[in-house]
Amino acid sequence: MKNILQLVVILGLAFILTGCPPKETAPPSAEETAPPSAEDKKASMTLDDLDEDEKLSDAQRLEDEKAKKAAEQRKKLIKELAVKDLAEKKELLVKKEKVEEAKAELKEEISKVLKKRAEKKAKRLFKEKVAGKIKKDSKLSADEIEELIVKAATGELTVKELKEVLIKKLGVSKEEVEKIIKEARAEGKKLGLDEEEVKQLIKEKLLAKVLEETTTLTKEEIAEVVKETSKIVKETKELAKKLAAATSAEEVRKILEEAGDVSEEDIASIAKKVEEVVAQEKNFLSETLAKLYARLQRDRRLEIEDAFCRDIEGILDHLLISPSYFDTDRSNIDGYVDEINRNHELLIPILVDYQDITIQLEGNTDIRASNDYNKALGERRWKTPIKLLTTLYTLQGDIPVLGVSRGEECQMERTSGESHEDWWTRNRRTDYMFKLQ
Repeated sequence: MKNILQLVVILGLAFILTGCPPKETAPPSAEETAPPSAEDKKASMTLDDLDEDEKLSDAQRLEDEKAKKAAEQRKKLIKELAVKDLAEKKELLVKKEKVEEAKAELKEEISKVLKKRAEKKAKRLFKEKVAGKIKKDSKLSADEIEELIVKAATGELTVKELKEVLIKKLGVSKEEVEKIIKEARAEGKKLGLDEEEVKQLIKEKLLAKVLEETTTLTKEEIAEVVKETSKIVKETKELAKKLAAATSAEEVRKILEEAGDVSEEDIASIAKKVEEVVAQEKNFLSETLAKLYARLQRDRRLEIEDAFCRDIEGILDHLLISPSYFDTDRSNIDGYVDEINRNHELLIPILVDYQDITIQLEGNTDIRASNDYNKALGERRWKTPIKLLTTLYTLQGDIPVLGVSRGEECQMERTSGESHEDWWTRNRRTDYMFKLQ
C-alpha cells in the first residue's frame, strides 16, 4: 500500500497511408470470358441476393424496444449526472479559491521576510567590503552605491537602471556600455546560459563597472562583491522554493534557522502561517477526495466509468493534483519535482482510507502534427512522470502502473476569445486521474 500511495506524488502529471492507385486493365473479351463457376457465383453475391430478414416476433420487438429505451435512459442519466457533477465542482472551486488566496498571502509574507534577509546581508557586505574604499571624487554617494548593491542582492536592480547610472551619472559612453553588454551576451552564449541567466550576467558586468568607476577596489575585490550579491539572489530563490514546498511548521523553522539572518519573530510568523495554510489545504483535499471517491463508486455501479474521454469540465481530479503542462514537442517535467513532493506529503495520509484507489496518468497533446506522432508524444508524457517517480521513490517493479496516451483525441474545448496558442497549451498536459482498482 505504501508503494501504491507513493505513486500519488506525481500527484499532488496518422500518418495517412496512401498507396499507388491500382493499375487499370481492359475487361476480357467475350471470347476470353469463361462461364462462371459455382464458386464464382457465390463470391459475386450482393446484398440484393440475400433473403429478406425474417420479421421480429412480438417478444423480440418488445426486447428491442426495451434496449432502446434503456439506452436513452442511460444517455439522459449521464447528462443529468454531468450537470450535477459540474454544480458540485463549482462549489468546491469556491473553497479551492480560498485555499489559493491563503497560499498567495503566505507567499507574499515569505517574500517580504526573504527580502529583509537579503537587504540585511547586502548592507553588511557594503559595510565590510565597500564603504571604506569609495573614491573621494566619486560621482555617486556612499548611500547611492549601497542602494545599488542592496537592489542587486534583492534582485530588483535592472539593466536599464544600471545603464542610466553608468551613462548619465558616471559619464561612461553609451558605446562602452553596449560593448560590455555585447561581451556579456557572448560569454553567456558560450557558457550555454538561458536568457534569464544571461540577463543576470549582464547586470553583474554592469555593476562591476559601476564599482570600478566609484571605488578603489581591485578587480578581484570587485568580482568578490558582485559574486556575493548574486549569491544572495540565488539563496533567496532557493529558500523561497523550499518554503513553498514545506508542509509543516517544523520544516519551515529548520529551513530558516539553517539559512540564518532571519529574526525569531519572522521565523515564528512564517511557521504559524504555513501550519494554518497546510491545515486548510488538507481539509479541502479530504473533502474533494471523498466526493471524487463517491463518484467513482457511482460510475462503476452504473457501468459508465470506462469512457475514453472524460468530461474534463466537471471532473474533480484536477483539484487534487494539477496537470503537468509541456512546451511544444516536449515531455520533461523538471519544473514539477517540488510540486510532486508536496503532493506526496499532503495526499499520502488522506489516501490511507482509500486503499482501492489508484492513479492513471494520461498523456495529452494539442491537435497539431499527425495522429501517430501525437499518440507517441502522449505516451512519453505519461511515462516521463513514472520515470521520475521511480527515481525519487524507488518503486518496486511489480507495482502496477496505470498509464495511457490520449494523444489528440480528448481535446479540452476552446473557450470564447481564447487564442490558439493558449488553447494548445492547455491540451499539452499529463492528467493524474483517480480510478478504482
